[in-house]
Amino acid sequence: MPTRAHRAIVAALAANLLLSVGDVVRAQPEPAPAVAEDQRILPYAAPGQLVDIGGRHINLLCRGDGGPTVVLMAGLFSWSLVWYKTQPVIAQKTRVCAFDRASYGFSDPAPRPQVLSDTVDDLHAALKAAQLPGPYVLVGHSLGGVEARLFAERWPEEVAGMVLVDTSPAGEGLIFTKLPGYDEVGGREGYASAMLGCALLEAHESFEPSKPEYKGCSADLPSDTPAAFRKIWPRFFTPEYFADKVSLMSSVYTHRYDSVDHRRLGAMPLVVLSANEQWGDGTPNSVRFDQVFMKYWLAMHDALARLSTRGVHRYIKDSNHEIQLERPQAVIDAVDEVLRELHAGSRS
Repeated sequence: MPTRAHRAIVAALAANLLLSVGDVVRAQPEPAPAVAEDQRILPYAAPGQLVDIGGRHINLLCRGDGGPTVVLMAGLFSWSLVWYKTQPVIAQKTRVCAFDRASYGFSDPAPRPQVLSDTVDDLHAALKAAQLPGPYVLVGHSLGGVEARLFAERWPEEVAGMVLVDTSPAGEGLIFTKLPGYDEVGGREGYASAMLGCALLEAHESFEPSKPEYKGCSADLPSDTPAAFRKIWPRFFTPEYFADKVSLMSSVYTHRYDSVDHRRLGAMPLVVLSANEQWGDGTPNSVRFDQVFMKYWLAMHDALARLSTRGVHRYIKDSNHEIQLERPQAVIDAVDEVLRELHAGSRS
């Protein structure tokens, strides 16, 4: 996710699945009718296939049949749940598997907090252990897009196509801290401090929705979330989850992975999706940052699309960073486009 003030991160997340859309209380004598539950979320209330990768388990939630297998890789804040609007539709055409990093969702913690190379190794091991052969179509959102490119760099023969959903640059933390208007206290440093505080809170006492600290450490669910999912929601916010988020953020404060932003992809089918909404909160400092930030962000996406001779860069109107939740059809169409190109190539 782009480096922004903590309030901007919260605002962006609040617009979609992992944050509240709010229950509106209307001034009327009769109670408002109950909101119909969105049943698409329910499959994510239980693990899919817990794959043993050597003494611990990684959760793969797979749906559909056929090939190539599409692998969904979430951003820093989320796990397989974030694909609940896109995965069922993609599954109508091919097998599609959503992946939980270690400590995320239903996956076991790793022996230590992870960095990008660890999560990619885990995914590769899980796909092999689950006997899901490549080549794959990788769909990566935000930090997951960096992981997708790193996967393709390490195992190029196992990647047939990619969709990058408002993806981050590899050295995001080093890049954006140098932009004018960057808020150091409210940005990544402040967020890392908050997440470590949440880890300590969970480690020392029960993490219950009734506690005032709960809201700042977790996130509210949309009003149409099924009761069965609400019941298990607190279980996902573990000390290991918070620690891994902080550790993974450290991966974007290094030049170690810069090569994934420059490695040529030949004629691989590639679609890069960009949100067109700015991130700021309207303050002068935020506006100043956004003017530079958005220019660089979109130019970076354009450069990524050019890594393939078949690369396409597409702007998604009226969307923020969470395109798969705000404009799920854009992601579905991009995956379908990559699949069509691959099938056409196999026929020819």
